[in-house]
Amino acid sequence: MITYFHLLLCVLLNFIGVNFAAASDTLQADNASPFFDSHIHYNWDQAEIISAQDIIRKLVKADVGMVIVSSTPSHLALELQQAGGDRIVPFFSPYIHEMGKRDWHLNNEVVIRAERGLRQKQYFGIGEVHFMAGYSPGPDNNVFLGIVELAKQFKVPMLIHVDAADEKYFLNICQRHPQVNFVLAHAGGNLYPEHIESIIKKCTNVVIDFAARDPWRYGGLTNEKGFLLPGWKQIVMRYPDRFITGTDPVWRVTRTQSWDQPDDGWDHFETLLDYHKHWLSGLPKQVQTRITRENVMKLLEK
Repeated sequence: MITYFHLLLCVLLNFIGVNFAAASDTLQADNASPFFDSHIHYNWDQAEIISAQDIIRKLVKADVGMVIVSSTPSHLALELQQAGGDRIVPFFSPYIHEMGKRDWHLNNEVVIRAERGLRQKQYFGIGEVHFMAGYSPGPDNNVFLGIVELAKQFKVPMLIHVDAADEKYFLNICQRHPQVNFVLAHAGGNLYPEHIESIIKKCTNVVIDFAARDPWRYGGLTNEKGFLLPGWKQIVMRYPDRFITGTDPVWRVTRTQSWDQPDDGWDHFETLLDYHKHWLSGLPKQVQTRITRENVMKLLEK
């Protein structure tokens, strides 16, 4: 089965200017590897103020090798790929219209479109799918179960966002579906290292994403100097193959906007990228490379 990994490898090799014969040596020796952003969006309220072409220019200027993108509506991820080519890895979002985040779980058209998009190799993953503990929908929703089955069938990862007080809610998802490779967005939002270590130990099918664990949103990741807090650094060093990170440039990055204004998150993309590169610089080079590139490639290869 040809996966996005094969296309991604071509992008990487072209990006760093080597041929296939030299690939193995270069991947081992290259310490200045491009940053792979594992979590971005291109949503309708961003498209009002920034074009797909302008986003691609930002990525190129920032030396970002590739990105995983999900969009609301879902087809905007394909528009970004059309502008950026193989640099862009589109995930299918269940939010198929502008307000899809509100009613996706009631609409079986979501499953139909997901199946078609995955079968036609338009999309290479599913998500971001949002849950909030104690509120509808839950992980037993039929539409969600339908797209989980598609993730199994097409062997693609799923990006899951959960807001909960502990890891139990997400464990109910990853343990129930061990054949699916999940990405836990934002390292669980408000969760702590001990919660994440429990997930890592109990669900070998989960990769942890640090997007939005920055000082402007969820926080709780770094100290006043911008480096990982001890608990986070310890868990990253224990499980360096289980973490990825991205910028997630979405609404309220600076909390200066009201709900009825377009999302200016892409204005802050460079600041968010610098933040993640800074805390990564406090880790051994090999661990940096795993988080910024190798773990993303492995996720897409499965």
